[in-house]
This record gives sequence, structure tokens and C-alpha cells, in this order.
Amino acid sequence: MEIRIAPVVAAAHATLKNQAGRINALNVYPVPDGDTGTNMLLTLASVLEETSEKTYEDPGSASRAAARAALMGARGNSGVILSQMIRGACDALSGETALTSDAFASALEGASDRAYSSVREPVEGTMLTVVKDAAEAARSGANAGLELAEVVRATAREAHESVHRTRDLLDVLRDAGVVDAGGLGVAVILDGLYAAVSGQEIEVSEEDGDAAPDLESMHANEEAWGYCTEFLVVDFDGDAGEFEEHIHEIGSSVLVVPDEDLVKVHLHTQDPGDALTYAGGFGRLRGVKVDDMEDQVRSRSPDSQEKPARPSGNIGVVAAVRGEGGRGLFESMGAVVIEGGQGANPSAADFASAVEEAGSPSVVLLPNNKNIVPTAEQVGELVDVRVYVVPTLSIASGLAAMVGFDAEGEPEYVAGEMREILGGLRCGEVTQAVREAHVGDREVPEGAYMGLLDGELLAIEETVDAAAMRLAEKILEGGADIFTILRGADLGEAASLKLADEIRNLGVEVEVKDGGQPMYPLQMVAE
Repeated sequence: MEIRIAPVVAAAHATLKNQAGRINALNVYPVPDGDTGTNMLLTLASVLEETSEKTYEDPGSASRAAARAALMGARGNSGVILSQMIRGACDALSGETALTSDAFASALEGASDRAYSSVREPVEGTMLTVVKDAAEAARSGANAGLELAEVVRATAREAHESVHRTRDLLDVLRDAGVVDAGGLGVAVILDGLYAAVSGQEIEVSEEDGDAAPDLESMHANEEAWGYCTEFLVVDFDGDAGEFEEHIHEIGSSVLVVPDEDLVKVHLHTQDPGDALTYAGGFGRLRGVKVDDMEDQVRSRSPDSQEKPARPSGNIGVVAAVRGEGGRGLFESMGAVVIEGGQGANPSAADFASAVEEAGSPSVVLLPNNKNIVPTAEQVGELVDVRVYVVPTLSIASGLAAMVGFDAEGEPEYVAGEMREILGGLRCGEVTQAVREAHVGDREVPEGAYMGLLDGELLAIEETVDAAAMRLAEKILEGGADIFTILRGADLGEAASLKLADEIRNLGVEVEVKDGGQPMYPLQMVAE
């Protein structure tokens, strides 16, 4: 038996790509970081890349390949939940010999069950609700004896109806005048599945296609060092330990993932030919991909490419950061840094590669963004080291938590110390509204500066300074001794120093650091 799943995955991917820009725009807060569609698209792209032009001997092999690829490529909250849906569906289909109406219903039921179980506190009115409603529609159609295409069409229709109902289930969606972005992503994927099973051609809308994220540009933000080299070794035969050790010796950012007689390899190296020649001695090579990172990313000065030596010891740190200033600060404190933040969420595989690079038996992960926390929590399944997630929600809070890092300390104690520091922080951010919005009982004009305190909207002002001062005054009501300001790419040095003086006049110590983060001209933490 030969099984191909790429056509179905490709249809879902193409349909989602058409709508990714629209899904990204469905943000409750009118902040410039809507990335739900992008995260879901990148997760599906990982499955498509893994399954393209491949056949599998049985449904179990196909299911395992798709599920693992989804996990490896999962990004952001929506991407992680989608990866769990894919995993649940694949588990349900692993024993099936054909995609029937009943098998499709079982797959969606598996997707719903797995997604709900992956979320600590499930909330209705989200993509969880949409996939649950879709599963119920699929089961109803299958029990009624409908053909597969009819069941999938009814399922997709119900998913879209469920998306519209999300506004009735979540006040925050109703107040903002939007539906749930992740739920719409699920419905759009089901549209793609219907196109695949019914033989319909997917029309590419020029308007929606132009709004789709530029994935090549996103990947161009990866660290520039030689060639990013990826390949599979199939029918692997040899000493797996020796193979992995040699790959680590010749490359950086190494990820070696064995799966039965197949090994997936990712590394950064100055000589990809050497890596491929060596790997060819262990089996047949497939899916070879070599990208010149130094040609892809923006130029850096020679000085900026020199990284401080990281301490090696009992525990390491991996931090997701956007902004050259922030990158330098974390690296100077001993962290391995991966590109990630608002609008550019790293995948679980990106984290896994960085964990390998850290080279410690235990590693702390600092996501530094709420959308990256769920991805970080999946990394433990991909690596052989102990992983501790300290759920930092901003770059500024991540830097504060780094004060508790001790590479030679006992891992449990170090991770606990960093979590304790995080628990004592008040975190503020200032960003600019990209559209008019209604948040709660407040109107947010386009272009207004929004002050967010611990993720909640506190201030709506005409200037960065005004929003920041409102945040500082509110924080001081609860008591604070030290403020740290992280200056973003859109805030000048003189403006940040002037603001620091104004906050000092409130009676606290203030330190200013250059983060260079996009979208958020200012982040602050108070201790």
C-alpha cells in the first residue's frame, strides 16, 4: 500500500495562505502584532514540506510523519494548538485504510479531544470551540450515511457558523467587533479539505494573496552563520551516536531527530558538502535544502558578529528576542538567542536547535512573548535535556529574570529563582494602535499610543511619553523601587532619557537600555 497525504495538506495550506492576512487582522487589541494566520500557516507549511512528493507504506507511517512535522513547525499559541489538532487527527487515522465519512468524523473528534487536553484552561469561543462544533457536525453527517464530500462540506459550513458564534461566547470579541482568529483559521483549513476531497480547484484571490505573509522574509531573520543545511537520511544504517556526535562537531545550531530508520538533520555549517558527504555514508539523502544565511540576512558590522563567550555548566538559557540591542544584552548575560517576538514567532524546532547549541544538561527557555510560551512548552518532547520554561511575556521581563541565572547553579534552584523574580515584576508596554477599535468600554483611535500593564489596556494617549507616565504612576501605586526602560526601534535615545528623568521625579531609580525591539517603542519593568 502506498499512501500520499501531500495533496490534502497542500489544499489546506493553499486555502489558509489565501486568508492568512485576513486572519492576522482579527486582533482584539489593535496592536501591530497580529500573527495567528501566519503561525497556523507556518505550522501547516512544516507538514507540507515533510510530506511533499513522499509516499508512505501504511497509514500509521503517514500519520506519524505528519504529526511530528506539525510539532516541529508549531509556532505561537494558534500554531501549537493546530499541531495538537493534527496530532489527534493523525492518531485517529493511523489504523484506517481509507478516508471514509466515519474515518473523517473520528479524525475531527481526535483533533478536538487532543486540542482540549493540550490547554490547561480551555476557553469557549476560540478555535477549540470551532473544531469541537465541526467534529459534532462530521459525526452527525457520517451517522446519517452521507458521502465523504458531503460530510466535509457540512463540516466546513458548521465551522464557519461556529466562528460567527464566537462573538456571542467571548465578551472581548464582541466588544472588539471581531471573531476568533484561530477559529477562522480552522474553518478555512476545512474549506481546503473540502476542495481536496471534492476535486475543486482552489482559487487564489489576488487581494488575499497579497496580504499573505512573506515567509521568505521571515526566515531571512535567522542568524547569519554559513549555510543553513537540512536533509533526511533514510534507511539509516550505522552508529547513531557516532553520527550525531560528528554532526555536532562540524556544525552549529544542530538538531538531529531520529525516527525509526530515518534521521532528520538541521545544522549551520560553513561546508554543507562535508556534512552531506558524511551523512551519505549512513543512508540515502532526501529533502536536501541549503540556504546561504549570510546572503539572506541584513549586513552586520564585524564587531556585531562577535558574540560574548557563553558560560558552560549545569544549566543554560535560550531566549527569544527581536532587536539587535536586546540580542546583545541577552548574549552578554550568557544566553543563546533565537529570533522571535511580536510578529515573528519561532518554531519548536528553532528552540530545539538552540537548546542543542546551549550544550548543557538542563536549559531554561525564556519566550519573552505570550504567543511564544505555548511553543516553548512543547520543546521538551524534542530534546534529550531537561527543559524549564520561565514564562516571560516581554523582552524587558526576560532581562530581569536573567539576573537569577547562574550557569553553575543547581538547575531546579536556578529555574525557581528566575520564576520568583518574574513573579515580583510589574511589566508595562507602549505600542501604537494600527486601527480604530472598541476595547471594553473604551474607544481606541487609530494611531493612539496604548499603555498595557501586565497585558491589560491601561492608557490611551497621544504620545509615547504620556502613555509611559500613566503606566509608571499606576505601577508606583503598588510600590516599586527600580524601573528599567527598554527602548525600542521607534524611540530615540534623547526621548528615552527625557522620559527616564520624568519617571525619576516620581521618586524611583530608573535605568535605560537599548533593546531595538520593533512595534513596541517602549517596554518597562518595575521591581
